[in-house]
Amino acid sequence: MTIAGWTSVAIVVALILSASNDLPMRLALPGAMVWYYPLGILVWLACALDNRFELWRHTRARILLVHAVGALVGLGVWMIAMISIARLAIGPRYWNIVFGEWWMFQLMSNAMVYAAGVGIGLMVGSSDRERERERRQAQLEVLAREAELTAVKAQLQPHFLFNALNSILALIEHNPAEAKRMLTRLSSLLHSVFDRLDEPLVSLDRELEIVREYLDIERIRFGDRMTFTIEVDRSARQIAIPPFLLQPLVENAVKHGIEPFSRPGAVRISGGLSDSRLQLSVVDTGPGIHPTDASPHGRGLTLTRQRLQSVYGTGGAVLRSEHGDDGFTVTLDLPVQADDR
Repeated sequence: MTIAGWTSVAIVVALILSASNDLPMRLALPGAMVWYYPLGILVWLACALDNRFELWRHTRARILLVHAVGALVGLGVWMIAMISIARLAIGPRYWNIVFGEWWMFQLMSNAMVYAAGVGIGLMVGSSDRERERERRQAQLEVLAREAELTAVKAQLQPHFLFNALNSILALIEHNPAEAKRMLTRLSSLLHSVFDRLDEPLVSLDRELEIVREYLDIERIRFGDRMTFTIEVDRSARQIAIPPFLLQPLVENAVKHGIEPFSRPGAVRISGGLSDSRLQLSVVDTGPGIHPTDASPHGRGLTLTRQRLQSVYGTGGAVLRSEHGDDGFTVTLDLPVQADDR
């Protein structure tokens, strides 16, 4: 690209020389190339040294001073070289033929070409550094997000296991047979859960399978005190979401909407697509908890909120909670992602 640029300059100069001095292009073009290619090498060398010694880290005044001194030295060496080449190629009358009364104009015009070349080279170098900085920043953000997501996942696993084992312990004393059946189902459920937790995305349908298995286990524990329904549009079931996303919300619904009360309670999960976004709701018949609750009871919502930010970024997904006449509702509003696996 650099060679092409300086070749273009040489062609333009050769055309000017050919038109103004009636000089054939076969003579004007080689002369212009001999003249400007070494100038291009000087420009490349100035930009390479600027990058090598990282002059861009210094003050603007120092950068200008260093490049001004470099230009004087470089153009001086270049001018001596051009004079020597002209002397050898033309003979003693080289000065009048090549330079004549226009030597100062030639020197100034070539100094301007040199300065323009260095300026363009420095701008290109600055642009390349900025792109590299943005690339590294983006890479660091991805790594930080992955690390944060891994940390959240590490918290989710014991959180789920703790709640599930508590459910089994509650059955052991008064119904060992049900506790054994529940433990068998839990073993199968944990195998499925922890396998899928390492996947970046799963279909909503697969996520709902885990939720249904978990609620079946809890229904064994609570008997007639608990019912649940899952009503999600078929069109939404193949949408990809982070695995284990609904589980903490469903656990909270059971823990705070069913467990504390002797009366019958219900958990309802619903969802569908709206304006190219996936909306999911988990509703229970209890009073619920405040989403900013910092106690262990609010940990499921806290983990879910952290995970949404890690996966979708700030503002990409929304988690809302509200108290209503029929209970406590947690709603997820997610951007639609295709499951490409």
